[in-house]
Amino acid sequence: MLLNQVFQEPETHSRYRVVLEYINELMLIDIDSDKAWPFPVKEDELRTVGYEPIEDPFPLPNVEEGSIAAVKRDEAWGVIAPLLDKYTNLCDKAKRNQLIKERLASTDKSRLYIVRYLRRYWQRGMAPNALAPDYYRCGGKGKPRREIEQKLGRKRSISPGVGTPVTEEVAELFRLAIEGFYLTNEKVPLTAAKDKAIGLFKARHPNTNESSVPTMAQFRYFYQTHYLQSEVIRKRTPSRIYQKDMRALTSTSGNLNFGPGARYEIDATIADLYLVSDQDPDAIIGRPVMYFVKDVFSRMVVGMYIGLENPSWVAAMMALSNAFIDKTAFCCEYGVNIRATDWPSVGIPYGIMADRGELLYRQADVLVNRFGVQLSNSRAYRGDDKAICERFFNTIQSQFRPYVGGVVEPLNGKKRIGRRYELDATLGLYDFTRLVINLVINYNTRHVIDGYDFAPDMPENLPAVPLELWNWGVQNRTGKLRSCDEDLAWINLLPYEQASVSEVGITFKGLVYTCQEALKAGWFDRIRQNRPSKIEIAFDPRRTNTVYLRPDSKFESYWICELADRSRRFRNMSFVEAAGVLKSMKRTEATARQKEDYEKPDALANVEKIVSEAKAKGKDKQKVTLPASERLKGIRDNRSREKEAERDRTTTKTQKSRKCDKPADVVPLRPEKEHKDIGLDYPGLDDYLEDDDD
Repeated sequence: MLLNQVFQEPETHSRYRVVLEYINELMLIDIDSDKAWPFPVKEDELRTVGYEPIEDPFPLPNVEEGSIAAVKRDEAWGVIAPLLDKYTNLCDKAKRNQLIKERLASTDKSRLYIVRYLRRYWQRGMAPNALAPDYYRCGGKGKPRREIEQKLGRKRSISPGVGTPVTEEVAELFRLAIEGFYLTNEKVPLTAAKDKAIGLFKARHPNTNESSVPTMAQFRYFYQTHYLQSEVIRKRTPSRIYQKDMRALTSTSGNLNFGPGARYEIDATIADLYLVSDQDPDAIIGRPVMYFVKDVFSRMVVGMYIGLENPSWVAAMMALSNAFIDKTAFCCEYGVNIRATDWPSVGIPYGIMADRGELLYRQADVLVNRFGVQLSNSRAYRGDDKAICERFFNTIQSQFRPYVGGVVEPLNGKKRIGRRYELDATLGLYDFTRLVINLVINYNTRHVIDGYDFAPDMPENLPAVPLELWNWGVQNRTGKLRSCDEDLAWINLLPYEQASVSEVGITFKGLVYTCQEALKAGWFDRIRQNRPSKIEIAFDPRRTNTVYLRPDSKFESYWICELADRSRRFRNMSFVEAAGVLKSMKRTEATARQKEDYEKPDALANVEKIVSEAKAKGKDKQKVTLPASERLKGIRDNRSREKEAERDRTTTKTQKSRKCDKPADVVPLRPEKEHKDIGLDYPGLDDYLEDDDD
């Protein structure tokens, strides 16, 4: 197939395109002449003369739909397309003129217009895009120039060679390296993407040399002029990180929170500090967990928990219960005396925002159904959903880091300070909690919030201090929060599970509990009765001593259950520790039962052997045939005689054992030497004390 191929004549170097192929005859057209028409050539003549096939000098351009070039292309194609229906007649001059004359009668275009675009169709590749204008040859500021033969820009003064121009082919290789390699991996530098592009260029042009490959300057210029930095960062950054840390912020968290208690945010972190035991300062107990509850409107810390419980519903429950109640007693417990007005956040909020972990626990339904709190869970890996609370962790820790020991250092901390930073720990849990309470009170009452977004109705003389914002919001926006009983809030926030009731007691997680109310109701009496088989128990996972029985679904109903004596082994344990002990006990019992099952057949075999020997003794003795009535009457006398015989045997054994108590005579094998009388009694302390010792 020679159709549409371009050949070059060896003598004149004229270039011709095959526009028609018919058996042994070809129709060629000069692609460089503006007056050329197809002329016939035998295929054998084409080869005899030595026409050489060459690369098409007019590659079909890419025409963007809707552009001016596309409009003009479609217009020209609409004019010459009817002529192409009788394609073979166009190669004959007379028939071609007749067809053009007929076409002129049905179009408003001139003969010159039809002739030029028909010739262009043949010379440029016989496709609709061949009729598109050569707009790509037109220069323009800021527009790339791809159809060039020499490299643009200044000439090289140091590197050898002249370089290669950035043609459309090279630009395509640049795009492949950037979009397929650089933009898809944030760890890939731009230099590595340039090396990738050079590798693609060498794969397409294996005969190229060192001085003819694209340079880093050309690659960087192409990258900077074709890609926006914002789009590059968006594509190179994982979506979660970009949405959390880099996306545009169009509003504020306080915009939709109309007052104190409208929304609380709760979050936890592990403090960058190691603690020691309060009982033994030499024992390092690790890093504590800090839970904070913050009000979004005022930025006040309304509740907290500092302890060793891992982030969970239990720790979150303690922080929330602290947020709901008066904090004066809590602060007094740690030696910090405050007034109720210094920390006025008391009551239940309208809504709470938390991580998906803690408040996805089923007990969180209590907050909705019994406290009427609207719960919101943040999206996965989106800490910016509760940025108010997240940012506070760094704020609070930056205040105590310079003053305490045991602060967590970077990975090379040992190299920097010369020792393990854990060994510098000095604070116990009690002291650290007291320290954090003081910092929180100072933050609530004196810290000025930088960049607080004031609403239009807020006065100009209102300082951006959490306590001032809270008090203003209570007076002018939401009023006081809903109050609740401290004990009821605590018990209703505890996790709950099912327990069973029997005459032994209330069995919960393998432990037995008793309850005064249940005793009065007769649940544990050893009689047939209609005691409940399953009950609901609320419990603190940190302690097994006390659980709370929920006799009904009422918010205020609960019975206090104490650990029974039957389970006294598990007092002052956590439920996790108790479960471990129970498992160990079951493992020990299972091992003992295996041993029992293994050795019991031997014991039964001995029983059978003894019975068999007794039967054999009876058979060997001469039987005295007595009536059955006589044998039954002599049981009492027989028992008396046998008892006397047993006493005689016991007395004889005792006398023998007394004789054995006398030590035997010792006969020396060697002649005895004279020994000093050495006492073998325990030494007294008087021998070791000096005269001056008391």
